[in-house]
Amino acid sequence: MSEITAYKCQACGYVMYPSHYRCLHCGNREFDEIAPSERGKLLTYTEIWNLPWGIDERSRVIGVVEFDNGVKAMGLLKTDAPKLGMKLAAGWEPVRVIGGEEVYGLVFAPVK
Repeated sequence: MSEITAYKCQACGYVMYPSHYRCLHCGNREFDEIAPSERGKLLTYTEIWNLPWGIDERSRVIGVVEFDNGVKAMGLLKTDAPKLGMKLAAGWEPVRVIGGEEVYGLVFAPVK
């Protein structure tokens, strides 16, 4: 999955996504780019009921996933029964349409 890039601090090894000007752990300004793995586990989630205009769904579930290499990211969950710790596979897919154009984002689905 090369659509997102995480950043690893060269001084302390702290992994961040998205990028920051300084390391959130030690303040260093030099980073190595790393790609997250394609699988991870669900750390937390919430269901959003008040969606923006243009999304024709009653609600959406979003979650924070920790990839196998330590990168953490938030995205749309494609499951009706999320459970903390469940294994998920990541993808980069359209998450909505604005002005006739598809908007892409992180989508997580249960590993089969």
